[in-house]
Amino acid sequence: MKKRVRFGIMLPVPAAPVEKLLKIGRVNEEAGFDSLWMPDHLLFVPQGITPDAWSVLSALAVLTKRVVLGTSVSDPHRRHPAVLAQTAATVDQLSGGRLALGLGAGEAMNLEPFGIGWDRPVNRLEEAVEIMRRLWSGERVDYEGRFWRLRGAFLQVRPVGRVPIYLGALRRRMLELTGRVADGWLPTPLTPEMYRRRLETVRESAERAGRSLDEIDTAIYLYTCVSRNEGRVWERLSRYKGLIVHSPELLREAGYDVEVPKGFKHYFRMLPKDEDIKAFSEFTSSVPVEAAFDFSVSGTPEECLEKVCAYVKAGVRHFILVNAGPDVKYVIKVYRELIMPYFRED
Repeated sequence: MKKRVRFGIMLPVPAAPVEKLLKIGRVNEEAGFDSLWMPDHLLFVPQGITPDAWSVLSALAVLTKRVVLGTSVSDPHRRHPAVLAQTAATVDQLSGGRLALGLGAGEAMNLEPFGIGWDRPVNRLEEAVEIMRRLWSGERVDYEGRFWRLRGAFLQVRPVGRVPIYLGALRRRMLELTGRVADGWLPTPLTPEMYRRRLETVRESAERAGRSLDEIDTAIYLYTCVSRNEGRVWERLSRYKGLIVHSPELLREAGYDVEVPKGFKHYFRMLPKDEDIKAFSEFTSSVPVEAAFDFSVSGTPEECLEKVCAYVKAGVRHFILVNAGPDVKYVIKVYRELIMPYFRED
């Protein structure tokens, strides 16, 4: 069980102002975490402060020395692949080669209010990955795709090394794409068993493409609540449960039966408008707090270590954690002194 496992932190957007995000990044690097990840949104639900991810990562590239810096996740719709490749290469240069690029199929809240199309998102994503990798290689690119056409295109900045691309995948087409082309897999919260089942799809797709699962960093994005006071853990889980488990289908797969309110939209489809937020809030109220527990790393320090071990057994090698408290400093202490050392002993 004591395999090399990495631990990262998701920066608390939209909860924290920009200057606090930078402080949080430095504090977590000093605590021994391996990576810092920044959501790449134009808008957020719940609403709050939503700064540009790449600007924050640029600042962190200068202010930190060791941690991997990643987006969780960007999309191929708001930026042309060449522009995104240039931005990523620049941040990779600023950080000395520490960038990881998380990509996903996109979310309505970041696109539809701004008139940005996102038809055939998986196909767009696959094209974008190919274009960016070719541009990063330094070649002059001629490319005739369904969505983009390049003629003798090249970049005059290159990353330090290979920028690993992580895909945020839950459904089969995205899981299969992950197996074919990605350097990492970064899904939203799942139970260990649900993760294990999807990992098999990634593995099978990788093998069909002549690759090994060992070539893919198997990560996951999870909330963590740690306290010796059970009541405080459950209170925090109650607050975040709609974000921890944002899909009726995932709940049903985990064995929970919930009523879907009229007008409900999946988190990736909802817009930051009153009727969508109201329906999502109604869905959130119906999510059992026990489900939030199952889809997170929560409980006493010892229970959290046990849960991390369950995820590692399911195949996770990189945890991207939302520190949900209730005492964020205590959570950092538990990971620094108990959980991370457990997986770093020889």
